[in-house]
Amino acid sequence: MMILTRFLSVTLLLKVGDVACSECDIRVTDLEKEVKRQGEMISKLVEIVGINSSEEPRKRQAPGAGTDAVAFTAGILPLTVDHLHSQQTIKFESVITDIGGGYSNQTGIFTAPRSGIYLFSCSLLDHWGGADTQAHGGLMLHAEIVQNGRVLGRIFAHGEDTYRDQGAQTVFTYANQGDKVFIREVDNDDLGLGGQLYSTFSGYLLMPL
Repeated sequence: MMILTRFLSVTLLLKVGDVACSECDIRVTDLEKEVKRQGEMISKLVEIVGINSSEEPRKRQAPGAGTDAVAFTAGILPLTVDHLHSQQTIKFESVITDIGGGYSNQTGIFTAPRSGIYLFSCSLLDHWGGADTQAHGGLMLHAEIVQNGRVLGRIFAHGEDTYRDQGAQTVFTYANQGDKVFIREVDNDDLGLGGQLYSTFSGYLLMPL
Protein backbone atom coordinates (compact mmCIF):
# COMPACT_ATOMS: atom_id res chain seq x y z
CA MET A 1 0.00 0.00 0.00
CA MET A 2 2.79 2.39 0.91
CA ILE A 3 4.59 1.60 -2.36
CA LEU A 4 1.40 2.24 -4.34
CA THR A 5 0.89 5.55 -2.57
CA ARG A 6 4.43 6.64 -3.37
CA PHE A 7 3.97 5.56 -6.96
CA LEU A 8 0.80 7.61 -7.29
CA SER A 9 2.49 10.59 -5.66
CA VAL A 10 5.44 10.45 -8.06
CA THR A 11 3.07 10.08 -11.01
CA LEU A 12 1.06 13.10 -9.85
CA LEU A 13 4.23 15.19 -9.46
CA LEU A 14 5.39 14.21 -12.92
CA LYS A 15 2.05 15.27 -14.40
CA VAL A 16 2.13 18.57 -12.50
CA GLY A 17 5.71 19.01 -13.70
CA ASP A 18 4.63 18.40 -17.27
CA VAL A 19 1.95 21.08 -16.96
CA ALA A 20 4.42 23.52 -15.41
CA CYS A 21 6.95 22.82 -18.14
CA SER A 22 4.29 23.41 -20.80
CA GLU A 23 3.49 26.80 -19.26
CA CYS A 24 7.21 27.60 -19.15
CA ASP A 25 7.54 26.68 -22.81
CA ILE A 26 4.69 29.03 -23.67
CA ARG A 27 6.24 31.85 -21.67
CA VAL A 28 9.66 31.24 -23.22
CA THR A 29 8.12 31.30 -26.67
CA ASP A 30 6.38 34.59 -25.90
CA LEU A 31 9.61 36.08 -24.59
CA GLU A 32 11.46 34.94 -27.69
CA LYS A 33 8.85 36.64 -29.88
CA GLU A 34 9.10 39.87 -27.86
CA VAL A 35 12.91 39.80 -28.00
CA LYS A 36 12.74 39.30 -31.76
CA ARG A 37 10.29 42.21 -32.12
CA GLN A 38 12.46 44.48 -29.97
CA GLY A 39 15.52 43.43 -31.97
CA GLU A 40 13.82 44.38 -35.24
CA MET A 41 12.89 47.79 -33.80
CA ILE A 42 16.47 48.36 -32.62
CA SER A 43 17.80 47.40 -36.06
CA LYS A 44 15.51 49.92 -37.71
CA LEU A 45 16.58 52.65 -35.28
CA VAL A 46 20.25 51.85 -35.87
CA GLU A 47 19.66 52.05 -39.61
CA ILE A 48 17.96 55.44 -39.30
CA VAL A 49 20.70 56.80 -37.05
CA GLY A 50 23.32 55.49 -39.45
CA ILE A 51 21.70 57.32 -42.37
CA ASN A 52 21.49 60.60 -40.47
CA SER A 53 25.04 60.36 -39.15
CA SER A 54 26.36 59.90 -42.68
CA GLU A 55 24.82 63.22 -43.78
CA GLU A 56 26.72 66.49 -43.58
CA PRO A 57 26.01 68.28 -40.29
CA ARG A 58 23.75 71.26 -40.73
CA LYS A 59 25.16 74.49 -39.41
CA ARG A 60 23.03 77.36 -38.23
CA GLN A 61 23.73 80.43 -40.29
CA ALA A 62 23.32 84.06 -39.39
CA PRO A 63 20.74 86.00 -41.42
CA GLY A 64 22.25 86.84 -44.78
CA ALA A 65 25.09 84.30 -44.46
CA GLY A 66 25.74 82.51 -47.74
CA THR A 67 23.47 84.92 -49.62
CA ASP A 68 25.94 87.69 -50.47
CA ALA A 69 24.91 89.91 -47.56
CA VAL A 70 25.09 93.66 -48.07
CA ALA A 71 25.40 96.15 -45.19
CA PHE A 72 27.33 99.32 -44.50
CA THR A 73 27.71 102.15 -41.99
CA ALA A 74 29.92 105.19 -42.45
CA GLY A 75 30.27 108.35 -40.38
CA ILE A 76 31.95 111.75 -40.21
CA LEU A 77 34.81 111.59 -37.74
CA PRO A 78 36.24 115.18 -37.72
CA LEU A 79 34.66 117.81 -35.49
CA THR A 80 32.97 119.50 -38.46
CA VAL A 81 32.72 119.40 -42.23
CA ASP A 82 32.97 123.02 -43.27
CA HIS A 83 31.15 125.09 -45.91
CA LEU A 84 28.98 122.50 -47.64
CA HIS A 85 27.10 123.86 -50.66
CA SER A 86 23.61 123.39 -52.05
CA GLN A 87 23.09 120.07 -53.92
CA GLN A 88 26.47 118.78 -52.71
CA THR A 89 26.79 115.07 -51.88
CA ILE A 90 27.84 114.58 -48.25
CA LYS A 91 30.84 112.28 -47.87
CA PHE A 92 30.96 110.06 -44.81
CA GLU A 93 34.67 109.36 -44.83
CA SER A 94 34.99 107.00 -41.86
CA VAL A 95 33.82 103.52 -42.90
CA ILE A 96 32.67 101.46 -39.92
CA THR A 97 31.17 98.50 -41.81
CA ASP A 98 31.07 97.71 -45.52
CA ILE A 99 29.91 94.15 -46.26
CA GLY A 100 29.48 93.67 -49.97
CA GLY A 101 31.69 96.61 -50.95
CA GLY A 102 28.88 98.88 -52.07
CA TYR A 103 29.85 102.09 -50.28
CA SER A 104 32.57 104.49 -51.43
CA ASN A 105 33.90 106.97 -48.88
CA GLN A 106 35.58 108.85 -51.72
CA THR A 107 32.27 109.84 -53.27
CA GLY A 108 29.80 109.25 -50.40
CA ILE A 109 27.72 107.10 -52.76
CA PHE A 110 26.39 103.59 -52.13
CA THR A 111 26.05 101.45 -55.28
CA ALA A 112 23.74 98.46 -54.82
CA PRO A 113 25.73 95.25 -55.46
CA ARG A 114 22.50 93.33 -56.07
CA SER A 115 18.79 93.92 -56.47
CA GLY A 116 16.42 93.75 -53.52
CA ILE A 117 14.63 95.62 -50.75
CA TYR A 118 16.97 97.90 -48.81
CA LEU A 119 16.79 99.93 -45.63
CA PHE A 120 18.69 103.22 -45.52
CA SER A 121 19.16 105.43 -42.49
CA CYS A 122 20.91 108.74 -41.99
CA SER A 123 21.52 110.95 -38.95
CA LEU A 124 23.01 114.43 -39.33
CA LEU A 125 24.22 116.89 -36.68
CA ASP A 126 24.02 120.62 -37.27
CA HIS A 127 27.20 122.24 -35.97
CA TRP A 128 27.10 124.37 -32.86
CA GLY A 129 27.15 127.80 -34.48
CA GLY A 130 28.12 130.79 -32.36
CA ALA A 131 31.56 132.22 -32.98
CA ASP A 132 32.38 129.27 -35.26
CA THR A 133 29.74 130.17 -37.85
CA GLN A 134 32.11 132.17 -40.02
CA ALA A 135 34.84 129.54 -39.77
CA HIS A 136 32.70 126.46 -40.43
CA GLY A 137 29.56 127.66 -42.20
CA GLY A 138 26.00 128.63 -41.38
CA LEU A 139 23.24 126.91 -39.47
CA MET A 140 20.02 125.20 -40.57
CA LEU A 141 20.72 121.75 -41.98
CA HIS A 142 18.46 120.55 -44.76
CA ALA A 143 19.44 117.30 -46.50
CA GLU A 144 17.83 114.39 -48.30
CA ILE A 145 18.29 110.68 -49.04
CA VAL A 146 18.48 110.28 -52.82
CA GLN A 147 18.22 107.22 -55.07
CA ASN A 148 19.26 107.84 -58.69
CA GLY A 149 18.02 111.43 -58.43
CA ARG A 150 14.74 110.46 -56.72
CA VAL A 151 14.29 111.83 -53.21
CA LEU A 152 13.38 109.10 -50.70
CA GLY A 153 13.25 111.20 -47.53
CA ARG A 154 14.46 114.48 -46.02
CA ILE A 155 16.37 115.47 -42.89
CA PHE A 156 16.16 118.77 -41.05
CA ALA A 157 18.01 120.25 -38.08
CA HIS A 158 18.49 123.83 -36.88
CA GLY A 159 21.13 124.53 -34.24
CA GLU A 160 21.29 127.71 -32.23
CA ASP A 161 24.18 129.69 -30.80
CA THR A 162 24.12 127.71 -27.55
CA TYR A 163 23.27 124.16 -28.64
CA ARG A 164 23.39 121.70 -31.50
CA ASP A 165 20.48 120.06 -33.27
CA GLN A 166 20.24 116.67 -34.97
CA GLY A 167 17.90 115.24 -37.58
CA ALA A 168 17.42 111.67 -38.79
CA GLN A 169 15.50 109.69 -41.40
CA THR A 170 14.96 106.01 -42.24
CA VAL A 171 13.48 104.68 -45.49
CA PHE A 172 12.78 101.39 -47.25
CA THR A 173 13.18 101.13 -51.00
CA TYR A 174 13.58 98.65 -53.82
CA ALA A 175 16.92 99.07 -55.59
CA ASN A 176 18.17 97.43 -58.75
CA GLN A 177 21.76 96.29 -59.00
CA GLY A 178 23.83 99.35 -59.81
CA ASP A 179 21.39 101.90 -58.34
CA LYS A 180 23.09 104.71 -56.44
CA VAL A 181 21.96 106.03 -53.05
CA PHE A 182 23.52 109.02 -51.31
CA ILE A 183 22.89 111.93 -48.95
CA ARG A 184 22.64 115.40 -50.47
CA GLU A 185 22.60 118.91 -49.01
CA VAL A 186 19.50 120.72 -50.25
CA ASP A 187 19.55 124.50 -50.11
CA ASN A 188 22.01 125.87 -47.54
CA ASP A 189 24.90 127.19 -49.61
CA ASP A 190 27.29 127.44 -46.66
CA LEU A 191 26.56 124.67 -44.16
CA GLY A 192 28.71 123.57 -41.24
CA LEU A 193 28.00 119.89 -40.53
CA GLY A 194 28.85 118.31 -37.16
CA GLY A 195 31.01 115.19 -37.01
CA GLN A 196 32.49 113.05 -34.23
CA LEU A 197 30.32 110.16 -35.57
CA TYR A 198 27.12 112.02 -34.71
CA SER A 199 26.53 112.14 -38.47
CA THR A 200 26.21 108.66 -40.02
CA PHE A 201 24.86 106.95 -43.13
CA SER A 202 23.82 103.26 -43.11
CA GLY A 203 22.21 100.75 -45.43
CA TYR A 204 21.21 97.08 -45.31
CA LEU A 205 19.90 94.59 -47.86
CA LEU A 206 16.78 93.20 -46.19
CA MET A 207 15.61 90.88 -48.95
CA PRO A 208 17.38 89.94 -52.18
CA LEU A 209 14.99 89.83 -55.14
